[in-house]
Amino acid sequence: MFVGCGSADKPLASKLNSSTASQPTDSVTLMLNWYPEAEHGGFYAAKAHGIFLKHGLEVNIRAGGPNAPVAQEMVVGRVQFGIANADDVLNFRQNDVDVVALMAPIQNTPRCVLVREDSGIQRLDGLKGLTLQANKGQAFLDFMESRGLLSGVQVVPYSGTVANLVADTKTAIQAYSFSEPMLAEQQGVKVRALMLGDIGFNPYASCLIATKDYITKNPDLVRRMVAACNEGWQKYLESPETANAQILEQNSQGMTKEALAFGVEKLRPLCLPNNMPVAEVGKMTLERWQELIDQFIALKLVTAEKVKASEAFQTSL
Repeated sequence: MFVGCGSADKPLASKLNSSTASQPTDSVTLMLNWYPEAEHGGFYAAKAHGIFLKHGLEVNIRAGGPNAPVAQEMVVGRVQFGIANADDVLNFRQNDVDVVALMAPIQNTPRCVLVREDSGIQRLDGLKGLTLQANKGQAFLDFMESRGLLSGVQVVPYSGTVANLVADTKTAIQAYSFSEPMLAEQQGVKVRALMLGDIGFNPYASCLIATKDYITKNPDLVRRMVAACNEGWQKYLESPETANAQILEQNSQGMTKEALAFGVEKLRPLCLPNNMPVAEVGKMTLERWQELIDQFIALKLVTAEKVKASEAFQTSL
């Protein structure tokens, strides 16, 4: 069975033999945390290039959207794997949902607040007087509030599109730096991405997750899933075209080929910061998880008794 990784930082798949041709095919469902976009590219690459099948898996990828019930669907057994950011994992665990992160393809958060260039706003401390579209309950909002960055800002639900930003200079939206900026600029509006990582909020993104119970009962299947996802992400970062074609077929929110190409270009340095080798995609460290937990404790979002770094993620057997 899986155990906590301590200070280990290599992805689980790096320790596995990917030759699984003799294994039977297991059918599982992977639920996304948002509409299919570049942030899910490696998972689509694993499907499009037959990597899941090579590892004995038939994977149905189920699209998400605003407030996608990823954890709930795993708990009731309708899906076996999900995608969630590290901050979501901590929230799930605080609410007694025993989910575990298995790999993290996006090392540095793409989370940003998107403003129009003609708003004149240069930094996150300049949002006063704006309406910010953002989903309630997002930890980054609590972090911004704690820094005084939402003073004088009206926060309203995020519509899932850039329409209001395009129409109004006084609107800002929650965004990912590799997605919404291109969508806005395709509609003729220049935008500026104000990165949350620049003020110290930097959780892993697009983590593959499963419940502890499922991991314990299906260790071999989980090992193969992690191996396939790591391999899929390596493929996507090197050659994204085939996976992007599948994403375009599955995305019903106006995604374009050009926006996906832009997304991959912006995504690579987030997945592979500081010249990290592509073979290490998916790595996680205890230190990064502990830093995030400490921030959440300070924000009173989690308690040290219920949320422990060594239990929130696993990378070794």
